[in-house]
Amino acid sequence: MVEKLFGTSGIRGSIQSKVTTDMALNLGRSLGTTLKGTGIVGVGTDARTSKDMLKNAFIAGMLSTGVNVIDLGFAPMPVVAAHSTFSPIKTSVIITASHNPSGDNGFKFFKNGREYIRSEEKNIERCISMEKYHVANWTSTGTVSKYDIYENYMIRAKHFLSKRGAQGRGMRVLVDLANGAAVPYTPVLLRELGFSVTTINAHPDGHFPGRPAEPSPKNLEDTMRIASTSDFSLTVCHDGDGDRLAVIDEAGNFIDQNRIIALFARDEVRRRDGGLVVVSIDTSSVIDDVIKAEGGSIIRAPLGSLQEIFSKRKEEVVFSSEPWKPIFTAFGWWMDGIVGAARITQMVQDEGEESCIQLMKSIPEYPMLREHIKCPDKCKSKFMDSIRILIEDQVTNIEQIIDVDGVRVERNDGSYVLIRVSGTEPKARVYIGAKKRETLEKLAAQARKIMETALEHAKKE
Repeated sequence: MVEKLFGTSGIRGSIQSKVTTDMALNLGRSLGTTLKGTGIVGVGTDARTSKDMLKNAFIAGMLSTGVNVIDLGFAPMPVVAAHSTFSPIKTSVIITASHNPSGDNGFKFFKNGREYIRSEEKNIERCISMEKYHVANWTSTGTVSKYDIYENYMIRAKHFLSKRGAQGRGMRVLVDLANGAAVPYTPVLLRELGFSVTTINAHPDGHFPGRPAEPSPKNLEDTMRIASTSDFSLTVCHDGDGDRLAVIDEAGNFIDQNRIIALFARDEVRRRDGGLVVVSIDTSSVIDDVIKAEGGSIIRAPLGSLQEIFSKRKEEVVFSSEPWKPIFTAFGWWMDGIVGAARITQMVQDEGEESCIQLMKSIPEYPMLREHIKCPDKCKSKFMDSIRILIEDQVTNIEQIIDVDGVRVERNDGSYVLIRVSGTEPKARVYIGAKKRETLEKLAAQARKIMETALEHAKKE
């Protein structure tokens, strides 16, 4: 049986129990084998303390197959992803665990600017499971060179942004960099676009001493306090590898991710006079309402599977996102919190008259709820079987059911309930959205009972 290594977003886990040097070595061997011992692969890392040991082991594995390696050094995920669009690069890989705790690390693979799709991940998993690796002879082992991609990425980003917004006029922006890989990028990009930048947590440190790497409201309480007592027009925040973006307005309020997605998507749909917006299954109906009003269309994909749609419908997609992770398809097919930070800064200046609050008035704010319960891995399949029956039987006014990742029931009043099991933890999650608070509370009570009943059934079987 082939062991599943990849989760919803690459490979992640503890460096002591999962993402070890042995795994890194075999990942390198496996990637090199799937590439038939030829070509060039780029490798970058975030700031985590385990970066060097994993990078060296991974590179050693690739070199043993005959693949040549370009060491990109310390670089954010969007930058490593962009490198995979270079000719003749076959794949670019970042060693990162994104927003996970400091003791974790992981790997994410990119090809032609997009994340590996599931079939490509399976090829690597199968190779590791079989333990049959290509081995180059002594005359054809791979070589390592280094490349500083910084200037190339910055030029490309500024070119894209110059077509989207006006030159900055000194508007003040606070940037919380989470001691992560975006430290050398976002502040410089914003300054070169003409904005006044103040930074916090702005030295790379894999211990994440300033705050945990995930830019969630709980972890950004100090940042929100600073924003509320200063004169910044907005605050932008990253995670450990720079693919995530969180936004705080001038009053210190955290802005719901669904509203940021709707804002970005609306802008791109307007520029193309329509088009397809692809979002993950856990996003709010506010996106549907905003995009459909502009003549765009929207589809939802399982978490971690946006790239599956890109591989089939690339020409149609004008914008895509999971919560926190914008993909500006006119720039590239990767999640890019760095360009996202610059783009919303431009929009606050140009459309919000230097007020984030003013800008966001055009995007509705719907109440949402996210919760989870414990659900042992062995119960997950039976749990979801029961959920499918119970939710369709007990939730009323159903307009459609989407079951690409869990079960999402969309109701004819714009409310929805999504129940899914976690791909990485022994949990089941529920996501609920509605236009009215009372509707949300009724659906929440109903969903909790449904999940409780489903879990009882799953444990009995």
